[in-house]
Amino acid sequence: MAFKKVAIAGATGNLGPHIVNELVNQGFEVTVLTASGNASGLPSAIKVTKIDFSSQDSLVSALCGQEAFISAIPKHEDQPALIDAAIAAGVQRFIPSEFGSNIVGNEDVRALPVFAGKVKTQEYLRAKQDQISYTLLTNGLFLDWGIGLGWLINLKGKTQINDNGNSVHSFTLLSDVGKAVAGILNHPEETKNRGVYVQTVALSQNQALKIAQKVNPDFKAETEKVDLAQVEKNAYAELSKENGDIGSAMLDFVKISIFKDGYGNLWSEKNDNELLGVKGLSEAEIGDLIAKSF
Repeated sequence: MAFKKVAIAGATGNLGPHIVNELVNQGFEVTVLTASGNASGLPSAIKVTKIDFSSQDSLVSALCGQEAFISAIPKHEDQPALIDAAIAAGVQRFIPSEFGSNIVGNEDVRALPVFAGKVKTQEYLRAKQDQISYTLLTNGLFLDWGIGLGWLINLKGKTQINDNGNSVHSFTLLSDVGKAVAGILNHPEETKNRGVYVQTVALSQNQALKIAQKVNPDFKAETEKVDLAQVEKNAYAELSKENGDIGSAMLDFVKISIFKDGYGNLWSEKNDNELLGVKGLSEAEIGDLIAKSF
């Protein structure tokens, strides 16, 4: 039976609103947990509960009566406390703040320093699975960001072509991540204690550039080649410096997990799209999406 009473932390971030909107559209009872008590921009149908995230009692009180708890918070070191509170409150399913690279199924990705917090959360959930079930959602780079922020293609300047640009990778729209979360809650048994994978498209950078030129013949693609092996080497070197640029290094590790061959970043042949209600886009629809971004 589907979970219907759902709480979410991190609902006002970059991804959270897309999850909340889809849950409300599908008729879930959604409670947004927030430290400020402010949930402006979210649907009026939600319940907003102001809590003290540093207080276990406050968390447990807010979670009592909830069937599932979704974490969309950026601070992964805070997730074990959320899991403990969910267990104490009798919550049945925890969906941690994964929503990205293939940490579940690829050891090279798991070893990247940027994902240490997510790895610890996965291990913590597996250790607690006799007390609470979990689902780990992998969706690759948000397609909206890949286009809007220039990681997949840059419509405003030079596109950094990672290695040869021909490798195909999985990308997912923020709205489809919302659909996938709803799908998990609608299929609790099929998604219990495992990783699930969704994608809106499987695409290479060169394919994306060709589509962009097709929908806008005036677009003149500027590119520069990036050697991801060197990027990875430089990122580790930056970490070893006394005053290294940690933020830049961590972003480079994320890029490696998304684009480097061998890092488990394509799941077009085996995914959970059908189960979770993610339909994907045709090439024409991808073109429409890119055209709107010019």
